[in-house]
Amino acid sequence: MRDFFKYTFATLAGIILFCTLGIAGLTALLVTIASSSRDTGPQVEADSILTFDLSDEITDSSAAAEPRAIIGAALSGNGGSSSIPLRTAIEAIRRATTDDRIKGLLLYGSIQPTGSGFATLQEVRQTLEAFRQSGKPIFSYNDVQWQEKDYYLASVANTVLLNPSSLLEINGLSSESTFFAGALQKYGVGIQILRVGKFKAAIEPLTRSQSSPEAKAQTQALLTDLWNEFTNASAKSRKLTPQKIQEIADRQGMLMPEQAKSAGLIDKIAYEDEVISELQGLTGQERSSETLRQIDLSNYAAAISSNRQSSNNQIAIIYAEGDIVSGEGGTGQIGGDALARLLRKLRQDDSTKAVVLRVNSPGGSATASALVAREMSLTKAKKPVIVSMGTYAASGGYEISTNASQIFASPTTVTGSIGVFGILPNV
Repeated sequence: MRDFFKYTFATLAGIILFCTLGIAGLTALLVTIASSSRDTGPQVEADSILTFDLSDEITDSSAAAEPRAIIGAALSGNGGSSSIPLRTAIEAIRRATTDDRIKGLLLYGSIQPTGSGFATLQEVRQTLEAFRQSGKPIFSYNDVQWQEKDYYLASVANTVLLNPSSLLEINGLSSESTFFAGALQKYGVGIQILRVGKFKAAIEPLTRSQSSPEAKAQTQALLTDLWNEFTNASAKSRKLTPQKIQEIADRQGMLMPEQAKSAGLIDKIAYEDEVISELQGLTGQERSSETLRQIDLSNYAAAISSNRQSSNNQIAIIYAEGDIVSGEGGTGQIGGDALARLLRKLRQDDSTKAVVLRVNSPGGSATASALVAREMSLTKAKKPVIVSMGTYAASGGYEISTNASQIFASPTTVTGSIGVFGILPNV
C-alpha cells in the first residue's frame, strides 16, 4: 500500500510538473512568436524614399476578401493587382511630410485603364502638393507610357523624368459607346423601354445606332470639366499655361521624350539606374550601389499605424461603393438591405454621435435606393449624417445622399439624378 501511494504521488507530481512546464513553454512560444511578428513587420529605415506605384488602384473602401472575389481574380489573371484605400494613402503621405526618416517621394508606373477616377486622384494630388510644399522633393518616372491620368499626378513632382524609349500621350479626353440595336433587330430581339428623362442615356446602346443629342451634350459637358481640371492643374505645376497644354493636345498628342522636354512637360530623360542614382543622393547611399533605401506606400502605412483608442463618442464611416442592388449585395455592390440595416444599427447606437457616408456609386436598383434613402432620413432625425461624394454619386447614388444633413462633393465628382428607366427584352 505504501508503494501504491508513493507511485501515485510521483505520477501526480509528474503530471502537474509536465502541465506547468508545458503551459510555461507554450506561453514563452506565443510571446516569442508575437515579438517576432512585431520585429518582422514593415520597418521604416532612416533616410528612406517613399515610393508610390500608380498601378495600385486607389479605392474608397478596403479591398474585399471574399473567397469568390479572390478566386475570380485568380482565374481572370488579375491576382497580382493590388489596391490601397484612399484614406490610407492620404494619411500615409501626410505623415511622411513630417517624418524625418522620409527624405523624398517617388511616383512611378501607370494608372490602370479601369483605375481610380479623377475625383479620387484630385484628393491624392492635393496631398502630394502639400508634401512638395513642405520642402521634400517628389520625383516621377515612367519607362513605358503616360496618359492624362498618369501625368495629372506625375506633373506635381519637382522632377519629372521619362525613359528614352517611353511616350507621353496628351491628346484630350474621349468617350466611346458600343451600340447593339442593329444586331438585336437582325436576330429578332425586341427591346421595350420605359424611360423618364431625356438625359437617361444608359438605354441608348440597345435602342439606337448612335448617341442622341442629349447624350452627346452631357458627355461633352463632363469631359470638358475634367479636361479643364487636368490642364489647369498640370499647367500650374509645370509653370505653363492651360493654353499651352491645349496647344500640345491639338498639334502633337503623342510626344517622344525629347519633344516632351522641349515643351516643358518633363525635366529629364533618364534610364532607371540614373533615377536610382539621383535618389541615392537623397538617402546618402553610394551612387554605385544598385539598391535604394525605400519603402512603398502600403508598407509605410502599415508601419506607422497605431492602435486606435476606444471612446464612448464615435463617428461611424460607411463606404457605399459599387452598383446598388437589392438584398445583401456582393463584391463591388451596395446591398440595399445590408446598408439599410447598418444605418438602423448606428441610429440606435448611442455611442455613435454622427455618421459619414462615403458614396462612390453610379446608381442601380430604384427599390434598394429608396430603402436606403428612407433609413438616411430616419438617421438624420437623431444624429448628423454627412455624405462625402467620390468619383460617382449619380442616379441612385445621388438619391441615397439627398437626405443627409450635409453633402460634400469633389469638383470632379459625377453626380445628379436625371431620370429612371426599365428594360423589357422581347425574344
